Amino acid sequence: MIVAHLSDLHLGHRAFDRWEQGVNLRERDLALAVQRAFEAVVEQRPDLVVITGDVFDRPDPPAAALVTLTRAIETLRSALGDTPVVMVAGARDTPRRSGDAGALAALDAFPNVEAATTMPRSIVYEQRSLHVQLIPHAAVLRNPRPLVEPDPRMRHNVLAVCGLVTDAADALPIDPTGWDYVALGSDHTHGVVAPRVAHAGSLERVGSSPWREAGEEKGFLSVDLDDGAVTFHPVAGRPVVAMAPSRAPRGDPDRIRSRFSEVVREIPGGIDRKIVRVRLRGPVPSDLVALQGLVSELSQRAVHLSVEVDDPGGRVSGAGASLSDRARGLLPADAPAGAAALLDRLLAPDASSGEDPR
Repeated sequence: MIVAHLSDLHLGHRAFDRWEQGVNLRERDLALAVQRAFEAVVEQRPDLVVITGDVFDRPDPPAAALVTLTRAIETLRSALGDTPVVMVAGARDTPRRSGDAGALAALDAFPNVEAATTMPRSIVYEQRSLHVQLIPHAAVLRNPRPLVEPDPRMRHNVLAVCGLVTDAADALPIDPTGWDYVALGSDHTHGVVAPRVAHAGSLERVGSSPWREAGEEKGFLSVDLDDGAVTFHPVAGRPVVAMAPSRAPRGDPDRIRSRFSEVVREIPGGIDRKIVRVRLRGPVPSDLVALQGLVSELSQRAVHLSVEVDDPGGRVSGAGASLSDRARGLLPADAPAGAAALLDRLLAPDASSGEDPR
C-alpha cells in the first residue's frame, strides 16, 4: 500500500506586496505548487493521500485558496477514483473561535475526503484494511492529551499529526510501535525522523525567513507501508537565492555600489523573477543609502530583494524593527530625503502574511 504525504501547503499565503493581474505573486506561486504536486501525486497512484497541517495560511482563507484545493482534489478523484484524502489542521488554519468548524471542514462534503480541524478523528477503511488517526494542531495542545493508538484489527495503521512530537512540554509523545507510518506536519523541511516517521516539508519556501530553506528542495513524500520505504518527490517552485556574506568597504559610496553590483552579477541565472538576499560584511547600515538607486532598479526585476549588512560586532542588521530604528539613528544629519524610508524598507523583516508560527 502506497501513501502520498503532503504538508504545509499554505494556500492563500501573500508576501512582498507584489501583484500581477490583481493576484499576489506569492499567493499564485503557492497555488501553482499545489497544482504541480497533485499532478505528481497522481503519477504515483497512491492508495491514500495525507495532508498534515497548514493547508491554508490562515483560518479564513480567500476564496481562491479553497478553489485551488478543491480543484486539486478533483484532479485526484478524476484520475484515482475512490482514493481517500485525509487532512489535519495546523497552527495557521486552526479556527480562532471555539466551536468554529474551520475552512477545512468544508472539504468533508467531498466523497472520500476527511478533515480534522480541532478534535482527533479515527477513520477505518474496511475494504482497504486501513485505519487512519488524525491529530490536528489544536488536539496536540489540549489537555488531556488525545489517546493515540493503532487498530490491531487492521492490516495497516497510519497516524497523521500536526505538531511537535519531541520531549518538549507542549509536544505529543508518540510511540511509533504499531504504526506503519507516522506523517508529521508543522516543519517546512522534509526528512525522516525515525523509521516510518517523517516530515514531508512545505511545497514552497514560505515564512518570515525563506533564506534558511534556499538550498533545500521542496516537494512531497510517498511511503510504501509494506516495507517502510520513504521516497521524496521534488516539486518546482519560485527560486530563492541566499548569497553568502560578501565583504564590502565602509564609508565609500562608489566602492560600495561597485561591490554590490559585483555580488548581484554572481547570482546564478541572474536576479530576475527570484527572491534574493544579498548580505554585505563591512559597511554600517547608514552606508546603504548609497545603494538607493541600484536597489530600486533591481527590486523591479526581482520578486523580492533583501539587503542586509553586518554591524561592527558581526551581527546581522535587518532582523527586526529595533535594529532598523538603531540604523536610522546612524544616518548623518544631512542624509538625503527618503533615506530613513529606504533603511526601513531594506532593514525591516521580510513582508509576509504574518509571523511564521513554527
